[in-house]
Amino acid sequence: MSWRNAVACAAILASVAALPAQTTVTVTPRVLHRGVKRFGINLSGQTFYDSGQMARNLIQRNPGFEGETWQTVLRCKHFGRSSCSDENEYTVWPDGFLDGAWAQVLSGPAAGAISRVTESHAGISPLGYTLNFNTLDRQPRDNDFLLVRADKPGDPTAGWWTNFQCGANAQAERTDLPPNAIGHQTLRLNALSGCGSAELTTYFDTLEGHSFVHLHGNYTLTFKAKSLSGAKPLHIILQRLDTQHGAENFLDKQVTLSPQWHEYSLSIAANDKPGAIGSVRLQFLLESASILMDDVSLTPARSAGNTTAFRDEVVAALREYKPGILRFMDNGANFGASLDDLLAPQFARRRTGYSTQSQRSEDIALGVPEVLELSAAVGAEPWISLPAGFSPWEMQGLIDYLSGPTTTHYGAMRAAAGHARPWSDVFPTIHLELGNEQWNVMSFAGAAIHDPTAYGQRAAAVFNAARHSPSFNDAHYDLVAGSWFAVPWWSEQEAKALNGAADSLAVAPYLFSEFNDASSSEAIFGSMFAQPEELNSNGFMAQQRDTLNKFAAGKKLSVYEVNLGTATGSANITQDAIDTTVPSLGGGLAVADHMLLMLRELGISDQCFFALPEFSNGFTSSGGSKRNTPLWGGVVDMGGNTNARRPAFLALEAVNHALLANMVAVQTSGLNPTWSQAASTNDKIAAGNIHQLQSFAFADGAKRSLILFNLSRTQALPLNIAAMNPTAAGVTVTTLTSARITDNNEHGEQVKLRTANEKNAATRSLPPFSMTVLTWTER
Repeated sequence: MSWRNAVACAAILASVAALPAQTTVTVTPRVLHRGVKRFGINLSGQTFYDSGQMARNLIQRNPGFEGETWQTVLRCKHFGRSSCSDENEYTVWPDGFLDGAWAQVLSGPAAGAISRVTESHAGISPLGYTLNFNTLDRQPRDNDFLLVRADKPGDPTAGWWTNFQCGANAQAERTDLPPNAIGHQTLRLNALSGCGSAELTTYFDTLEGHSFVHLHGNYTLTFKAKSLSGAKPLHIILQRLDTQHGAENFLDKQVTLSPQWHEYSLSIAANDKPGAIGSVRLQFLLESASILMDDVSLTPARSAGNTTAFRDEVVAALREYKPGILRFMDNGANFGASLDDLLAPQFARRRTGYSTQSQRSEDIALGVPEVLELSAAVGAEPWISLPAGFSPWEMQGLIDYLSGPTTTHYGAMRAAAGHARPWSDVFPTIHLELGNEQWNVMSFAGAAIHDPTAYGQRAAAVFNAARHSPSFNDAHYDLVAGSWFAVPWWSEQEAKALNGAADSLAVAPYLFSEFNDASSSEAIFGSMFAQPEELNSNGFMAQQRDTLNKFAAGKKLSVYEVNLGTATGSANITQDAIDTTVPSLGGGLAVADHMLLMLRELGISDQCFFALPEFSNGFTSSGGSKRNTPLWGGVVDMGGNTNARRPAFLALEAVNHALLANMVAVQTSGLNPTWSQAASTNDKIAAGNIHQLQSFAFADGAKRSLILFNLSRTQALPLNIAAMNPTAAGVTVTTLTSARITDNNEHGEQVKLRTANEKNAATRSLPPFSMTVLTWTER
């Protein structure tokens, strides 16, 4: 060895010797934030095909054979005193679709003006759908917003599949209803000719190659019916179309119907075979007869501990997660709903449409009363996302439903639903948000007031109406306006227009939305792990906080949705790269770290992960090809083939079980490694001085918790926890890690929470890409 090399080696050895051997963290008594809330979750919407099958009634699409209501927000590119031409020239509605509807101007100098639509027709490019109406009393401006509401009774078989022979047909019956009917119409099946037959069919659990709801135990099929043609049988079949073992019949029965309305109840013992995959089909078969039907349900036996309208497995998953908030945004099924539709019982709930890109809505939404019951059952505050077209009058009615005495119309409706006690006495806070993601007109055309000033003014009118209700108590409510995470300017304009009317401004800071570089594990997860610290130190979330402090001082910044947002990317991103990145351990750690950083750095306590269900969505590449991305659900299924939780769910479950009332500061000394993230094409992430160790501590009296992330992709991190003095009960240590950063639970349980009790937990080694949660009681 040359003397130069010897000197160099000595210098390196000396510098290494001078480095601290390990990291020391100390949980201090200094309080950073008080009133910490457990992280929330979005309930998302009911579906009939994947993990969104949440209701106890498995016949969820249109079980009451109800009609439809349509509520749409249009932006009038040309707006006259008696006409509006929408800006969207690709609207799919036919001529006459909105004839007879009510129209109300939502923004500008004519805001509040109301008229009746006399004629509606498809537009001629570059204008969109055009409405003619009776002359308004004020002149609107071009580009103002218009709300249109139309009732569309009839179409009772929407959401069902039908097959008619020899002139058989289905009609809506609005006169001959069951005794004490709560709905507005029933289904009339006519198959009276000698060869006439009618098949009425519904399906659930239909996603090809998967099963999300296994049937085990006792079920009850109920329906109301009346024969109009003497004692003729109705043939009923319930079966699993099992592609693995062959079709399995659970029910095959002929029921002779009475000439008077009667509720029929059939007991079913079902037992799906292990690994069963395939749709479940319920059929009603009628020959040479005519009948009326209403109110179909297929429900499992009621179990102890769950009095809600949701399946046991759904309630169990939420109780595992332990949310502080349960946000209800039904993914479009209720975007066109009125207040009465939001509050109606299931069998009286109409289908509600809104989209300019569809002509028919086939599904009913979940109901607000059901979500309130579920929130109470799992110990969460309800966050209700209201339709964008919700009126000031409807908001006052909702406040009466939630808080008013039973002498009010909506307070009496609450009592009639079995809850005389005001809901605002049940929850510390009820969060009410006007509209979902109003900036996102590309996704929600017909349900978006996509201008920050117009939306802010409309939200102010609705929120001020709430505050003027005699039933309103400010201490019980959080009135929420949604904004655009990536555009702080949008929040500025919105805050100015709100003029203090909202309590909170909510954004959706999704991570890793654009996936362009999968060349190595480091290219993926180095950038993914760097993004939370970048966003919350000087990125968009820090800018949103500064905007709110400047233009709406004293108001809260909150998070209505957060998760990975990986739905677009370059053409070279393969399906395998998506499948090993999005639902991975690494992805789950990034989301949990992001939410905790938003709490620590920005003081954001109201945060909702998106979402409980949703197995898969589309991924669009720059080349136009379509792939699938395993978003947005935190579960794979609930009561299906796996009952598995994705790593993001597991990480947030562990966090929620550790969060305490006060967030306290953590002091770090010794080794505190960082890395610099070179510019990445993944979400254009680039940041320096990103910390490998992230630590978050909480206290409540003698209770303590400490959450530690090692974000290194390769190296363990030796750690000492100073001044830790637990009682004899020791320290509960929960760890989330796995052999590979890409491990996931899509096809087997690779990632799990591991919990142990340790008497001396102060000295430890944090595995790479891991989260460690310690909870204890101080002496």
